[in-house]
Amino acid sequence: KDLLESLPETDTHLSNLELERIVRTIYEPSPTRFRETEVEHFPFVHHSSAILEDVNELLWWNFSRNEPDHFFSRWYRTELEYLENLGIHLQSPEDKNRLLIWQRGLPVLRTQKRLLLVMPSMVNGSDVFPHALHDVLEATFENMEAITFDVDTEKGKAAIQKHFEIPDKIILEKRPFGYAQPFINIDRPNRLLPDYQNEESRNYETFSSLEDLFYYPYKWVFKHKIKLHKSSILSIVRDTTLMGNLSHRFFELLFKEDIQGWNKRKVNEWIDSKSNQLLTREGAVLLMYGREPERINFINKIKYAAWSLVSMIQKNAWTVEQTEMDLAGKFEAIPIRAKADLVLKRGDEKMVIDLKWRGAGWRKSSIKNEEDLQLVMYSKLLTDDQTWAHTAYFILESGKMIARNSLAINEVEAVAPDSDHIAVNQRIFEKMEKTFRWRLAQLQNGQIEVRTEHTKKDLEDRYGNDLLDLLEMKDGDAKFDDYRTLIDVIK
Repeated sequence: KDLLESLPETDTHLSNLELERIVRTIYEPSPTRFRETEVEHFPFVHHSSAILEDVNELLWWNFSRNEPDHFFSRWYRTELEYLENLGIHLQSPEDKNRLLIWQRGLPVLRTQKRLLLVMPSMVNGSDVFPHALHDVLEATFENMEAITFDVDTEKGKAAIQKHFEIPDKIILEKRPFGYAQPFINIDRPNRLLPDYQNEESRNYETFSSLEDLFYYPYKWVFKHKIKLHKSSILSIVRDTTLMGNLSHRFFELLFKEDIQGWNKRKVNEWIDSKSNQLLTREGAVLLMYGREPERINFINKIKYAAWSLVSMIQKNAWTVEQTEMDLAGKFEAIPIRAKADLVLKRGDEKMVIDLKWRGAGWRKSSIKNEEDLQLVMYSKLLTDDQTWAHTAYFILESGKMIARNSLAINEVEAVAPDSDHIAVNQRIFEKMEKTFRWRLAQLQNGQIEVRTEHTKKDLEDRYGNDLLDLLEMKDGDAKFDDYRTLIDVIK
């Protein structure tokens, strides 16, 4: 409550970034937990240059390389000259390097009797290299191995035992994970079946949930039936995910405008006018120091992709019906909900476009192999008759459109230009229906298929030719699988 009240009164909505900051403030502890100073504690410092007086003994923890590889000026030459004229003299990269070299040797020079250097091979899960001073020590002293103790191999243990009491190493017994079994068998299978008539439970499906049921039923059970979910606490997403989210927002806002008479210059001006506000609210990491090249490159890609899509729409006489359009319908008498990125119309024809940041090769392969189930589902929900809306993927990073044929857009990369998209869509949809009924029958028998790289062969031997009329099953492990540890068994 206090955090929300501290926000400006003019702000009526929270951006994703602001919500992220609030959540982290509440749930994440401070990286360093300070405690009261204990009696007879060892004096310590966090920086090597903080040792101002001679010490008898020094333990240098994490004697690893954590210094910058190089220095570069944060100021332009004109700025430095302006400050110097005012009598303000800033440190140059050369000054900083000389200071670092001087600071680097202080701990060794200040130590009078005994110096212990602890050099881990990894810190925070990443490989590290010895401190730059280690090379100087090796060049200064002969036979460093005589005073080195390797904790892992225990080489040099005899020498160090003269001065310290070394604990014995105990080898812990490994308990490796086993392999998943082809099926999880349930004694009371009626509890597995979805109840679409119960208003208090999840009484609909989405394409994502259906895809889990088609290919990886155990994910559908864990996620949508048992409702095992990852923590809902927000986190800073990867750059690829961030670019995809931001590009979707740009296009969502762009196609709310009347773009019919727009030219390339108008599109670029609109993106420039929206970029600062949108990046501030939803992509602040791209505004950080040092990320200007990435930000400029991203905006240039958005401009290219935006004009590419706008020009395709204009040249082929399409108009925008809606962005982020909610779709609803029935699949095997089951309520289905979906959201289409972009829906176009041209007379009685309709077209649904799924925006993707990257992955052109994978999208082409899915269309070629008739595995573009999401587009087929969107087409069915949008038309709900035998006309079948046109479908396509638009790759934002490259500004290219990928479709089965070029009947809707002449400029697309047609994967199967001579194919009848209506017949193909109908064939895919029928396989989806048959696969759904097959999976429900398995659940009714208390069988939850666990498809992994290890179980694939057993499943193929069990099914034989029974899968010919169904969707082609996957060959490997599920991507982005949050439930892998639940299907593996400890030996």
